[in-house]
Amino acid sequence: GDCRRAAEGGDMASQSVAAPHRAAPVFGTMLRPSLKRTPEAAPVKDSAGLPWGCSVTPLAPTMDSHPNLSTISAEDVPRCCECFAYINAYCMFERRAWLCSLCGTRNDLGQRYQTSMQRAGLEEMQRGIVDLLEECVEVQDIHSPDLKPEERPAVVAVVDVSGTEEFVEFAKSGLLALLEALPEACLFGVVTVDEGVSVLDMRGDLPHSFTVGLNAEGEVAVPLSDVLPVDCMLVQVSEHKDHIIAAIDSISPSSNPQGPAAQQGLAFGPCVDGLLEMFEEDSYCSLRIVGVVGHVPSMGVGTLSPPSDGDGKKQQGKGLQGLETSQEYEDFASRVVGLSACVDVFVVSEEGYVGVDAFLPLIERVGGTLMFYPSIGASTLPTDLFKAFSRPFATGALLRLRCSSGFRVARAYGHLSADEQYENLYHVACCHSDSSFAVDFEFDNPSGVVANLDVHPTIQVAFSYTCIVPVSDGEGAYQVQRRLRIETVRTDIGRQALELYSSVDAEVVMSLLCHKIIGAIKNEGLAEARMLLQDWLVILTARYNQHVMRRTGSGMDTSFAKFSALQMLPKMVYGMLRGKMMDSTRASRDERAFFRHICSSMRPEFVSLLMYPRLSFFDDLDATLPNDNSLILSHAAIDQDSPHLYLLDSLTELLVFYPRAAKASVPFPPPVDSGIRSYIQATKDDRPLCPHVYNCSEGDASGLDFSARLWEDRHLNAPQSTEWAIASEQGYDEFMKALKEEVKGFMDSS
Repeated sequence: GDCRRAAEGGDMASQSVAAPHRAAPVFGTMLRPSLKRTPEAAPVKDSAGLPWGCSVTPLAPTMDSHPNLSTISAEDVPRCCECFAYINAYCMFERRAWLCSLCGTRNDLGQRYQTSMQRAGLEEMQRGIVDLLEECVEVQDIHSPDLKPEERPAVVAVVDVSGTEEFVEFAKSGLLALLEALPEACLFGVVTVDEGVSVLDMRGDLPHSFTVGLNAEGEVAVPLSDVLPVDCMLVQVSEHKDHIIAAIDSISPSSNPQGPAAQQGLAFGPCVDGLLEMFEEDSYCSLRIVGVVGHVPSMGVGTLSPPSDGDGKKQQGKGLQGLETSQEYEDFASRVVGLSACVDVFVVSEEGYVGVDAFLPLIERVGGTLMFYPSIGASTLPTDLFKAFSRPFATGALLRLRCSSGFRVARAYGHLSADEQYENLYHVACCHSDSSFAVDFEFDNPSGVVANLDVHPTIQVAFSYTCIVPVSDGEGAYQVQRRLRIETVRTDIGRQALELYSSVDAEVVMSLLCHKIIGAIKNEGLAEARMLLQDWLVILTARYNQHVMRRTGSGMDTSFAKFSALQMLPKMVYGMLRGKMMDSTRASRDERAFFRHICSSMRPEFVSLLMYPRLSFFDDLDATLPNDNSLILSHAAIDQDSPHLYLLDSLTELLVFYPRAAKASVPFPPPVDSGIRSYIQATKDDRPLCPHVYNCSEGDASGLDFSARLWEDRHLNAPQSTEWAIASEQGYDEFMKALKEEVKGFMDSS
């Protein structure tokens, strides 16, 4: 069929259903520049119209999951006396000195680095990520009074029990999965919340629950530490696992309502407030609060009001999707930062608005995890809780980015905060192996990177953090390690725009753009953010045509045909306009807030799947990999007469689609032992969040769900509008026609 011909490079008509090639996954690097060549100077960068920066994934997985940290300590690694960069594989060496690869300064050469033979085998002289140990504390007894709070890891689960029995049972299954992921040494506590706050005592065979109501000010009537002191509420997993399981099993809904309509009030704000007060009095541990919530907070401090009917129209205006951000949750966030704690929230919506947008500061200021599920049926809560608590996790981190002569970091994006005293030093309260940040670069002199001919464009990241490492031979024993990760990346120089076009990393470009657009939505509103996105694509396309097409004398090219690296950009901009992040009519406030959270916190390769999902097909049930070519998101790419199975991957969802021919001849849904099922399982395992799987087939309601996700086709309820950014609703072809007109107008006027 058409898809097969496109994959094999058939005629032009069938070729058009193949989407532009996506880059292969990037593995084992903390730094991904948006341009693999550094622009020579500002005029070159500006004339290309591309964002210049990089993504930073501090805990990026490496091939070696257990690095040898004993070869050299961090304090013994030499640093440049001028710029303080660490010695690295790109430094030049003289007989008695080493030359810094970032600033060119001559430094004294230590005995360890005297010969090239010696240097070749040194850990810190290798290219790629270098892991070093700064400090290590051995802990045998977590209750020892000699420990500092940060040396005592603790997790407190807060469970909403105000809803249905189905919700509470589902939340309990999530807690059991979380418990399996926790290190044996960790301390664990459980609090349930409905119209009051209940603290569980899990020290004995029979769990006890102590409940506190609210006072007139909307806070807990009695301090939680008076009900159950911190050292009694928290029990060690290795000692009390059976007691914890019994306590989780004892949790029940507050009054067993039969449906969401009978839901009780939820005092989530007073619960968070009470817990923070408890740990502010006694900063006993390194605290991580994880909330499992199904309903909007409706009692006491932190009460949120559900959106009114006119909400969609209001969202075109100012502010983060037109909502009033809650000052109380902002205040909670400041207190969490003060405690050096972390907050994760998993929202499984039972009915309507829950308040994800208001929770954002509480989660993002400390690098926490947020998950949102529109229903229990679409939720993968147990898997996601297990993933969130079993992946590498850092606390109390410092991130420093150094650039070689000629350029510097202009601004940073993501869930970090700039140090008030030192430039280019950022505090990261918490992060995990999938957390990603981004930075913009700027030139610090008119000559750009050729001002100092002794150095190549080079970036060095240093990430200092604390992590808990279980000790295999001691039950409940562990190490608190302070580690340092360094990576140094060198690039070539791009002396003209064409060299920059061929060196684009489209996923990083879109990730940088996402951060800027999210900032614009927060500060100026959705309409202004759409205009910003439109202007960026128009200017980039115009610059490209000025550089490439005018030279060749051919007509205008809006699809970047000459540079494959650029070809995904219009698709991703279109997808951003059509997707849930910027859709104020079809996506709920909770959904939009969740998608913005993902776009501001995850690695570029995951963000790009949200921008423009990947559509591929499997030849048959036995195929363990999809066909190499991904397809455009259009009905034109679906061959109804071939028994292929199609897979649409939008990061949070995987849709398997049976066209007409497959529906008649292939078992539905795919059998457990089929190739496509094993591929789906591998995809789930590799993701930072577990996608929900839907099986759809042509000709029924599930087929309509699949069709609605084929964004390149005109939307069924597309508004009639001449505004170009709204042209995305009319389909991709109309969008590209409108883009062509805009670019023509821009080029004629400039």
